[in-house]
Order: sequence, then structure tokens, then C-alpha cells
Amino acid sequence: MSAWQGALAALPAGARVVLRCAGGPASADALGTAMDLGLVCVPLAPRSTDRELASVADRSGASLLLDGPGLTPRPLPGDPAHPEADGLALLLFTSGSTGQPKGVKLGRDAVLGNALKTAELHRFSPDRPHGTCLPLHHCNAIVLSLIGTRATGTPLILSHPFDPHRYLKELDTHRARTASIAPALLHELVEARPPWPETLDYLVTASAPLTSDLARRFHRHYGPRLRQGYGLTEAVNFSFTMPRLDEADFRDQYLDRRPPVGLPLPGTELHLEDGEVWIRTPDRMRGYWDDPQATARVLTDDGWLRTGDLGELRDGFLVLSGRADERVNRGGEKYHPVDIEQRWRERGLTGKAAAVAVQEPVYGQDFGLVAPGASAERLRAVYEGGFPRPLAVATGGYLATGTGKPQRTAMGRGLAALRDSPQRYDDLLRYAAGAARAMLASGVRPATAQAACLYRQSLALAQAAPGDTTGHGTGTATSGSAPRTAAHDALDALVEAWPQLAAGALAGDEVMQRHRGLWKRLMCEWPMGRYAELVERVLDAGGLLSGRVLEVGSGVGNTTARIAERVGGEFVWSDRVPQLVARGGWPGRGIVLDLDHEPPSGLGGFDTVVATNVVHCVADKPAALRNLYGLLRPGGRLVLAEGTSPTAPDGTPWALDPLFCLFDGWWDRGGFRSRWEWLALFEAAGLRDLGFSALRAGPHDLGGVVWGSRPSG
Repeated sequence: MSAWQGALAALPAGARVVLRCAGGPASADALGTAMDLGLVCVPLAPRSTDRELASVADRSGASLLLDGPGLTPRPLPGDPAHPEADGLALLLFTSGSTGQPKGVKLGRDAVLGNALKTAELHRFSPDRPHGTCLPLHHCNAIVLSLIGTRATGTPLILSHPFDPHRYLKELDTHRARTASIAPALLHELVEARPPWPETLDYLVTASAPLTSDLARRFHRHYGPRLRQGYGLTEAVNFSFTMPRLDEADFRDQYLDRRPPVGLPLPGTELHLEDGEVWIRTPDRMRGYWDDPQATARVLTDDGWLRTGDLGELRDGFLVLSGRADERVNRGGEKYHPVDIEQRWRERGLTGKAAAVAVQEPVYGQDFGLVAPGASAERLRAVYEGGFPRPLAVATGGYLATGTGKPQRTAMGRGLAALRDSPQRYDDLLRYAAGAARAMLASGVRPATAQAACLYRQSLALAQAAPGDTTGHGTGTATSGSAPRTAAHDALDALVEAWPQLAAGALAGDEVMQRHRGLWKRLMCEWPMGRYAELVERVLDAGGLLSGRVLEVGSGVGNTTARIAERVGGEFVWSDRVPQLVARGGWPGRGIVLDLDHEPPSGLGGFDTVVATNVVHCVADKPAALRNLYGLLRPGGRLVLAEGTSPTAPDGTPWALDPLFCLFDGWWDRGGFRSRWEWLALFEAAGLRDLGFSALRAGPHDLGGVVWGSRPSG
């Protein structure tokens, strides 16, 4: 008898045993032996930390730990006697998609009942071997594969850790007839495309949603050899399973539409309560360990389990559309993430992707997209495809449970979104177009290169945007109700100064000097202040103010004033103009930093480098981004807030394009770039895990924030 077998045999029935061990025959033997002895198994992932293990052991009152590949037995101080442990087979602490893991109590009768039902559906028998690549700390692998094969005498092929070539080779060697997988691993299988085993009828996929895109890629190589199922740990694994379908029906159900999860198992009832899936079955949990309040929230008095999943019936099959608490509540309209993802995939998005809810002050929530590895071309097709348009997009930071379920709530918390008022921006656009027409109507022609650029920008604005010459200079914004801002004052000043500017008798910065305080107001008030507001929200959501932070181009401090007091580590703010640095006065340390030159020696190691409306002024943008990359520590992030022009597909310029021609670095260096140009420049500089948060005002794309990280490796 091995040490772990002796340790198990010494425990009384009902004692909890924590198993932190990798998959494989030894783990399977330990789980099976413990359940045969009437013990309560508490399996944990091998990657669980000592802290996580200690928490689970303490909460469950465990008496024994079997740890590591050798199943080393370690006594624990828990009391074997506990009223909730009587008759339990498993105590599974769910990873969940949100919140603290809860201990799901699964009784012996329920576990065996579900295992036998699913085994019968898949025709388990001694001459039909079954395989799994799923880890044995998950309900699916334990109930379907381990207990289902033990109860029916079916040979079990364990393949862990997962390798697609080895998995299918082992299934072929042992002549498996069925095998299980999860969508996250199915994706790897499709990418590797190992040969299909001669005797394998199909793969059972569950534990996370199967997308039509993934089903199509599988079908392209292997045909209709998939059966999707659905269940929860709280309902002892499977509650629904798809029947085997022929080629035509498989195409119809899996490829042309969202894949269904199937028909209820014998003895399982389905009820849709306002779209939420409720299940009533004898194969369900007894409740959550030592948590009656959480139990009462999901189990009704008459035995229904509120799953929290949303679904509908289609052709008699249950089709899921996401979690009730993960719907995007956009201005009171609720959208299911799976529906949103499907529409984005129709625009060309492929691979792993998750639609998430992002907090946004105008609508409450808006659409976000996390798509690891997606190209800028794919993201652009999704974004420019119209509604639903993701306002925040990230190619890094994808989070999933151990079974591959996207953790949408957590991912959404890491993103930020901000909208601007369409009416207010249209009001400014009309005012700016009126100012442009007034300049053109003056008949004064430009005599300098800078004036010529200003003239061209004014002409483009006058031709593309509505407006007249009566709005500007009247002391009111326009005929609308929006308040007058520094932008209106600056446009009036531009019209007034145009004859001298055109002749070269007045420099652009002298226009601002004629109006004391106007430059600072222009950069800090709306609309320019919105870029600082959005970059602050992005820094907050990403937790990017906790370390060492460098701000590039502080200028008059529109962003600096928002973040200086909140930086957790060293804060360094900078500008290329020594006078601005000298009078800054913000917490931290001010330095002179000119992006047209190499950074000072010894500067670097920043967790975050942030710049608002300054990098567009550098002469060599690729070189500047490479220098900023060098200032980041490995894993650090560069965050850049910028406007963009044009702002609409019809070529409408940004409202303040003519005004910003007053400033060197704008008129002579191309003005704002689009986010797609910035993302390409970021990638060329070596930055990865790219993303953006778009600032929109109705149909107008006003730019926003782009970011990327220096790789850790």
C-alpha cells in the first residue's frame, strides 16, 4: 500500500481530502479511491498557490492534502466531522466568471446519476474506450470521464497536459470511440490539425461556449464530428447534450447559426424565466458549502436552479446567448455578448474574442472587445462596420476560467470608454465651418507656407461641414444651446488675425499671445479637455498609476493636473519648453524632454509613459516611439491620447484643424494621425498587446487613446 493510500484509508467517511495534483492515472486512482472510501474529494489545480490551497483547506475543514505528482500525503488540522459533509462525493470550489469561488456540494447519488446518464448517451462500455484531455480537478473530467468510465467498465485514456498531436495519437493507439475536449483546447487542435483517429466517432465539447467560427474551422478539417453539451458544476456537469447530426443538420445548427447545446438529459426540466435558463433535476448540488445565503439566491424552494445563463429554444434545442450579469446595458438596451461577437465575426473577426461591458458615463455601459492576437486590419473592419461598434478594444489581457469561459466582467473592468455629445460637437463644427467661410470670404490669399496650410484646412472644412459666417464673433456659440468655450473664442481670434497671418506679418503663437490665458483655456476646456479625461479613465481602468509614471509633453497641464496627485510611485513630468517645466509646480519631478532628440542618459524604467496631444508634433514619429519604448520597463505600457482627422467616412475634417495650423509641429508635420496609423507605428516600434479607446461624438470619430506594452520576455 502506498503512503497516500494508507493516509486515505485512515480517515473516517465524510472527511475532506484536498488533492493538488496533475492529471494522469495516479490522480485518477486517488480520486476514485477517496470516493470509494466515502471521503469528500476537494480537487484543486496543480498551479494553485499555497495561499489558495490554505484558503480552500481552511474553508472546507480538510483533514488531508495529497500534493504534487507523487501525491505526497500531508495531514491538515480540519475536523473530519461536519454536518454538511454527510453523503457528499465532491466539494468543488468553482473558478467562476466573477466573484470569490464558492464550494459546490455534490452528493454521491447525484454524481453517480449524472455520470450514468451521460455515459449511456455516449454508449460507454468495455469495448468503447473513452478519452479526455481535461484536467481532473474539473467537474467535466471527474463526472463524465472518470466516474462515467469507472461505473461502466469503460477503458479511460488520460492525456494531460494537453498536446493536440499526442492527444489524437493516444486516442488512435487505444482505439477510443469518444473523447472530451473544451473549446479553448479545440482551438489548438484545429490550429495543429493532427490526423483524425481511425475509430474515433466524435469529440464531446463543453465547459465553455462553442462559436460558429470555431465549429466551421473544425468542420473544414474533420467534418461533423462534434457534440456540444452544457451544464454547470451546480447541476453536476451535463444537463443538456446535442444528439449526433448528419452533415446537413450539422451545417444548419453549428455552422450557419450559433451552435446549440442540446436536449435535456432524462429527468431534467428546463424553464426560461425572462430569458434566464432554470433547470430542475435530481442531479444538482445540495448547495454552497457553509453559505446558505448564496444557496438561496440560486435554488428556489421548489427545486429550480437559476443558472444565470441566458438562452432560447431553437428547433427544440437550447441555444445560449451569454450570462445575465454580463449583458451590455447600453442606454437601457441590453445586448448579449454572444450576439455581439457573432456580428463581429461576420465582419471578419476570427480566433479567441470576447465582447465585454465597459463603463461609460453617457450610456452607462458600452461595447468593449478583447481579442488576443487580432490584427489591426481585423479590428478596423469590426470597428468601422457600424453598430455594434466596440468603443474600447484590447489585444492583450484576455481572461478565462480554467475551462475557457471568458471572464467578461473582469476584462470589462480593465477597459475605459467615453463619449462626447453629438449635439455639442455638431454645434462646434458648424461654428468652425462658419469661421472658415468668413476667412475665405475675406478674399485675402496666403503668402506663407503656414498660411497656405491654414487656408487649405479652412477650405476643406468649409466644403465638408455645414455653417455660415454669422455664428462666429457674436458672443454666442451658435444657434444651439451649447455653452461658449475657449474653442469659440480661439476661432474668432483666428478670423480676426487672418489678414496679418496670411501676409506673414503675424506668427501663429502671437495670435494666442494677444489673448491672455486663451491658450491654456483652449487646451484644458472642452473639447481638448476630453482627451485628458479619457486618458485618465484609461490609466485608472488599467491600474497604470500605481508605479513609476512619466508624462511626456505636460504643456499647460491638462492631463498632469488630473494624475499628478494619484501616481503611486515616482512621477516625472516633462516638456520640451524649459519655461513650461520651470513653472509647472506639480508633485513629482519636472524635466526637459524633447522628443525630437534622444532622451537624457539614465532616464528609464517606467511602468507607464503617457502623452496627450504631443507626439503628433515630432518630426520622426517612428524614432520617437522607439525612444519611448526604451523608457519603459519590460511589461510597461505606453499610452498616447490624440485627436484624428478626418472624423467621418465622408472626409469631414476635425473641427479645429484650421485653428491648430497656428502651431509649429502641426501645420508642417502632418497634423493628427489616425489610430490605425498609430497602431501600425506602435507595432513597428516593438510594442505589443495593443489597444485603443475611441472618443466619439455621434457619427464623428474624434480619435481617443491608443496603447501598447513593451514585451516582458
